[in-house]
Parts: sequence; C-alpha cells; structure tokens
Amino acid sequence: MFSAAARRTSALPRTIITHNHHRQHAFSTRSIPTRPRSVTPLINAASTFRPAALQTRHISLGQKMKRGFQEASKGIWRKNPILLPLALVSVAAASGIFAYIAYVEATQVAPQYHKFPPPVAERLRTAVYYTEVDLNPHKAIKAYKEALHLAGELHMHPFSDEVMGIKLQVASTLEKAGLVPKAIDVLEKIRADACQWTHKSIQNQPRRGAESPEEAKKKGVEAAEPLDADPAILEAYEKMKELEAYEAQQLDKTLAKIVGISMKLADLYWSDYVQNDAKAEEALEFAVDFSLREMQRRAKAGLPLGGGNWMTLGEIATALTELGMLHCDKQQYNYALPLFLRALDLVSADEGKNPSCKQVTLLCNIGTALGDAAMGGRPLADPGVTREEALETSRKWAQEALNRSDKITDKQDAECDTGCATALYLLGELAAFQNKREEAVKYYTEARDGFKKVEEEAGVEAAVRALEEMKSWK
Repeated sequence: MFSAAARRTSALPRTIITHNHHRQHAFSTRSIPTRPRSVTPLINAASTFRPAALQTRHISLGQKMKRGFQEASKGIWRKNPILLPLALVSVAAASGIFAYIAYVEATQVAPQYHKFPPPVAERLRTAVYYTEVDLNPHKAIKAYKEALHLAGELHMHPFSDEVMGIKLQVASTLEKAGLVPKAIDVLEKIRADACQWTHKSIQNQPRRGAESPEEAKKKGVEAAEPLDADPAILEAYEKMKELEAYEAQQLDKTLAKIVGISMKLADLYWSDYVQNDAKAEEALEFAVDFSLREMQRRAKAGLPLGGGNWMTLGEIATALTELGMLHCDKQQYNYALPLFLRALDLVSADEGKNPSCKQVTLLCNIGTALGDAAMGGRPLADPGVTREEALETSRKWAQEALNRSDKITDKQDAECDTGCATALYLLGELAAFQNKREEAVKYYTEARDGFKKVEEEAGVEAAVRALEEMKSWK
C-alpha cells in the first residue's frame, strides 16, 4: 500500500512544487513594489498570449488614407508658413471663379440659346465667340451660315425672332469688323425679303379672316357643344388657330423690324465709311412712309395703331423726328415742320397725362424750324404768314418747351435740360434778330449756363460767341 502511495505521490505534477517554491521567495528581503502585480500561472499566461497572436486587426483603405493624411499634416503649418496659405487662397479663388462661371453660364449665357435647337445653338456659340471674344469675321460668318442652314432643315420659321436675329447678327458682325458696305448689302437683302413676305401675308389675311354667316354659326354651335364634336377635329381646329395667331404675331414683329432696319441703314449710309447722304435720306423716308402706311392699314382693320408686337407710337415718332432733323440740316424747313408736328401728336397720344422730355425736344425743334426759316428769309409753307408772325410763332413754341419742362417731374436724363438750353438759345436768337439786346443777353446767358450743366461744349461755345457779339453792339 505504501508503495502505491509512493507511486501516486511521485506522479503528482512538479509544477505545483515549483510554483510553491517560487511563492516562498515572496518573504525575501527584497522590497515589494507599490503597484500590486497579479501572479498568473504560466498555463493561463500562455493561453492569454496565444489568442492575441491569432486575432490580428486589419484596417480599411480609408483608415489607412486617414492615418497617412494625419501623419503628413503634422507640422505642415510649421514647415510651410507661406506656401500653404497661398495654396489655400488659390484653391478658394479658383473655386469661386469656377462657381461664378457656372452661374453666368446658367443665368445669362444658356437662356440666350434655349429657344434654339441644340445643333443650331452649338453653331451660334461658335459664331458668338468669334464675334465677341476673338473677332474673326470669316469664321463667325461661316458659323452663322451653318446655323441658318440647320435652322432651315429643322423647319424653323424663316421670319421668327430667332432666325431674324441670326441674320441681323451677321450684319452686326460685318459692321464690327469695319466691313460696312457688306453689312449694308446684308441689311438690304433682309429688308427686301421681309417686305416680300409681309406683303404676301397681308394679302392673305382677308381670305383667312373672311367668314360667311353659315361658317360663323357652325363654329358657334361647335363651341357651344364641344362634347358632340369629334376630338380630332377640335384638336386640329385649335392647332390651326394657334398657327394663325403665331403668324399674325410674327407679321407685326417683322413689320416693326423693317422700320428698324431702314433706320439702321440710314445710320450706316451716314457713317464715315460710306458718307452717302442721299441714300441715308432715302432709307429714312422709306421708314417713315412704311410706318404711316402701316398705321393707315391698322386703322382700317380695326387694329391698335401702336403697341403690342408692332411699334409703339413713340417709336414711330422717333422715325419721323430723325427724318425731320435731316431736312433741318439741309435747311428744308417746309419738309421738317410737318414731320415734327406729326411726331409731337404721336408722342402726346402715347404719353397721355405723363409728358416726358421727348415733348420738350419736339417743341424746341418746331420752334427752331419756324425761327430759322423766318430769320433766313426762306419762303414759308403758308405764304400768307408774315415774317413777324413767323418769329412770334417760333417764340411761342420755344416758350412752350420751357413751360412743358416745368411740368415734368421725372427728369432722369439730360434731355430736358438740353431741350431747355436749346429753347433759351433760340429765344436769344429771336431777340437779337429783333434788336432786343438786353433780352438777347439774358437768354444767351441762361442758355450758356444750361449747356454747361449738361456739359454740352458745342452749345457753350455757341452761347459764348453770341454773347461776345452782343457786347460789340453799341
């Protein structure tokens, strides 16, 4: 039995004895650390370290990039105190510039082309670049021609605002490049085509508009009982009405463009590149005659005389005034006076009880035409009017210009001041012509001050010369 016990005793693990042996050293003379340390069996320690070696953590690519960025950013302000702020400012400025470009593209540039089909808009962008940014007439005209060709293939209306705008832009590009004669040729061609189309459209209007009583009754029945009508017929009828309304709208717009083109032709004929006064006068006469004939046609047709898609009364008056000024420059006062009077009637009707500075200018022009004709000894339109009567009439028109200016409350521009200064100068001329020296000096002095106010150097010089002449009188 003892031998069996001895065998069992010898079979006990030695680790326990070894462990107890080490614990006996805890009572040695060595100092014990203040921090308590747990004593872990070697078996448990091994079991603790082994799983740690097996559970290796893997970081993602984003975490690696973040850790790399953090390591790279350490001390970057200290190492680059100048370059880094400059780089940040440059990035912010570039972002702002790109944002502004995108804003301008979305709010200003893109809306100009949204009415055009994409192929046409693409060619127009090229044409505008070679017109506004890098002036190259050859490439610009080529792009405009391609845009017009594509517009025709896509069945755009040949006299719509978009197509007419492309054609007029061709003339503008030629003018900007200094090719004024070529620009005149283009405008003449556009005006001729527009006149031909409007003439045909006006001739066809009565045929479209004339309806017999039976047709009118039939349309009334269909309108009163839409449920009984065929939907396809109603849809076709609505489309036909929309097309007629669109054609009428484009007709009025084209008629107005014809007048505007004629006035532009007059400016080009007057320019230093051409200097053809006869052609300029012919263009203005065409604009005035066309406007008056169109007003008569609209009156007979029961259409508004001005406004809408057609020209306003003020715009028609501008054409009349331009032609009247041309006749004044040529001292043809008998031709100028009726034009000024007609223009004044149109402007007064257009503005109603709210007069503008245009009326002041026209009143002054009427007085000037009468006064210059009387003082120059030229025959007047009415042979029964004496010179003294003509001078008095001229004075009344000039005084009316001053009175009308006092009634205008909204004087946003210098037109009223210029008109008043011109009227005062005319009153001075009339007084001087009638040997009224003191009155003439008074008006000339006021005219000089008025011209100085609007910085009209030519008027100031004329008033100063007139005052010097008055001083030489005895």
